[in-house]
Amino acid sequence: MQAGDDGASWRTLWSARQAEGPRHYVYLPGGGRSRRLRLLLQAPAAGSSGFAIASLRVEPYEFSRSLHDFFHAVAAHERRGLHPRWLYRTQTYWTPVGVEGGATAAIVNEEGMVEPDRASFSLEPFLFADGELVTWADADVSQSLAQSWLPIPSSHWRWRDLALTTTAFASGGADACARVRYRVENTGAAPVRVRLFAAVRPFQVTPPWQSFQGMGGTSPISDLAWNAGAVYVNGRKVVIPLDEPSGFGAAAFEQGGALRHLARGELPRSAQVHDEFAHASGALCWDLELAARSARAVEVAVPFGERAPDFCDSEALCRSARAISLESTARAWEQKLGAVSIRLGAAAECVDALRTAAAHVLVNRDRAALQPGPRRYTRSWIRDGATMAAALLRMGCSAEVRDFVRWYAPYQAADGNVPCAVDRNGADWLPEHDSHGQLAFTVAEYWRLTGDRALAAELWPAVLAATRYLEQLRAQRLGPEFRAPERRACYGVLPESASHEGYLAHPVHAYWDDFWALRGLGDAADLAQMLGDEPEAKRLSALRDALGECLYASIEATIADRKLPYVPGSVEWADFDPAATATALVTTDAVRRLPEAALRYSYDEYLAGFRRRRNGEIDWNNYTAYEIRIIGALVRLGRREDAHELLDFFLSDRRPRVWNQWPEISWRDPRSPGHLGDVPHSWIGAEYVLAVLGMLAYESPDDGSLVLAAGVSDAWLDGGGVEVAGLPTWWGPLGYRLRRDGPRALRLDLSPGLREPPGGVVVRPPLPGALAGVTGDGVVRFDAHSATLRSGAASIVLSY
Repeated sequence: MQAGDDGASWRTLWSARQAEGPRHYVYLPGGGRSRRLRLLLQAPAAGSSGFAIASLRVEPYEFSRSLHDFFHAVAAHERRGLHPRWLYRTQTYWTPVGVEGGATAAIVNEEGMVEPDRASFSLEPFLFADGELVTWADADVSQSLAQSWLPIPSSHWRWRDLALTTTAFASGGADACARVRYRVENTGAAPVRVRLFAAVRPFQVTPPWQSFQGMGGTSPISDLAWNAGAVYVNGRKVVIPLDEPSGFGAAAFEQGGALRHLARGELPRSAQVHDEFAHASGALCWDLELAARSARAVEVAVPFGERAPDFCDSEALCRSARAISLESTARAWEQKLGAVSIRLGAAAECVDALRTAAAHVLVNRDRAALQPGPRRYTRSWIRDGATMAAALLRMGCSAEVRDFVRWYAPYQAADGNVPCAVDRNGADWLPEHDSHGQLAFTVAEYWRLTGDRALAAELWPAVLAATRYLEQLRAQRLGPEFRAPERRACYGVLPESASHEGYLAHPVHAYWDDFWALRGLGDAADLAQMLGDEPEAKRLSALRDALGECLYASIEATIADRKLPYVPGSVEWADFDPAATATALVTTDAVRRLPEAALRYSYDEYLAGFRRRRNGEIDWNNYTAYEIRIIGALVRLGRREDAHELLDFFLSDRRPRVWNQWPEISWRDPRSPGHLGDVPHSWIGAEYVLAVLGMLAYESPDDGSLVLAAGVSDAWLDGGGVEVAGLPTWWGPLGYRLRRDGPRALRLDLSPGLREPPGGVVVRPPLPGALAGVTGDGVVRFDAHSATLRSGAASIVLSY
């Protein structure tokens, strides 16, 4: 295709040496202008007897505005289902599969499209039966997880009497692989012949509105070749069929791609292709003869990373992959997350989501780095990492937390500054003053829940340096100028930062930073005490108390100066941020020290807005499931029913529900093509883990008590009650069973092995009326709402 203005001189815009098929789409980006356009037809493609033009259509500029716009346009001209869902500008959701502690993860979307490595090509299934090509758009599509919670996802298609299940998982060892199992079942009474295709396509699972550093949208494929029992993509990435295929074929984009052939139930003629446009495609196929009510499964493996053909032994890789089955992978995950046992009556779905969320934290790791997502958020923030570490510790996964904090701490600057984030490019030094307290919190929480004094001693210099950096920061707001009435709210707190995304454009004095500093200083004092450094423990305790006095005075000043009915999130903006305030309530003594009326208004107002949004009474576009952390705040505030109202909503709004996950951004229309952040968002998943476990038990930083059942609902007591075993706490593993004992009593059986908390064990069960009596050994006292026990109590009965 050539352009010119005078009819004599021409410039080439596009050319094709392999053109074939009934239709061609020509990508002409750049918006160039010319008076004339011509097609210069030189010779038929190899294997073709000739060529002719049936029609020619000149599209507007938007057709090729960008490469992604071009493929959106191509999809719009083709039958729906021949392309991934996102090419029709509708949202799709994905979930990760990976080797626990690996360097990357594969992802699979709802329709069974698998991206076997970060930003790689995809494998997409198709069936050919009864003379028709069956796509995701033709089938009834659903999803599942193995055992309802394992990070082994499946996509299910139902079409007439055929069922296709695409299951993705990962096998570890020296040859770690993404694995895809395709199972085709004939549910009918007659035998059928089916051709299964696994197409290799130049599209990622994540859409272009997720674009970041090469992730999202298309994925170049310049070369495809079948060689020694494997498919090589760009000469570096290998796809190994573990079950011998019936064939493989590949085609360049200018040849119409592989889908043109698959639509007829055929493979492209060539087993090798080079595509100058870098959007080749191909397909493996298996011809299946299925008797009535029978099934057959085939598998492919894609080793993580790149391998050149000269250095790749596909037969050895095949043997290595076959040695690790789907069933053994499932058993390994069961064992990994089996340390803590929880049963919540009939609320099994709640527990399943808890386990999956913890598994997603593990899958999303990049070796030691805890990352909040498998694609867009493949970097490690200490803010996210502190919460994910806390969740892992509570689920019995301590080694991963040890590795994370030991890996992160050396990125600390010489002056004690803890970077907000670290990735493969190094540390990010955006000023986010929550990071220093979060490092101290993570080290202390690891020590409290594991008893590992050695790691605490190893990292004590980093913790101490972080506290001294906090002291330097705070000193910037202790000058006499901050005692002036107009600046009094800034006195003695940390200076401005951008630790909240909403503060990036205008850094502010964020109370989020101060509360994390408050918690970190207290944790550092406890570490110093444990390590025998009494003078340092006293100094840090005094520093914590001084910050606390200034912090609460600042909040009250901001409330008074701005005439606020709620607890603000910052000095300058006086913003309403109940999700940020929730972290303060869960991690510090804020429940007791924040103004009661403002605190009550904050959550009354939040819940009123939440209900209007949930009920469709207001117009809204999206929300973020960070709000899950408010569940924990409501439990600490004694608002059990409100906490369960939120829990029920967030469980109902998982996307997709059976994959037990939340994106960072949830759009009102789940199919709206809007940026999701990443999914599953492991920080949000960790917040869910901590919120639900906090409903069962939490340590009160205010009085040193261990509080049980403060978030247990009456409904959870149905179906046998609540059972907890092996749950890590500051005073050892916790086990208890809470169940009904007649019409007006509850029975609590407390397992042995718990050390005595300073404030005792406080039981706050769901009661329809005031607590009238408590019987059993170890009862210290009780009031209308709770009973305080010694840790050695075995069984008590609470009557109302």
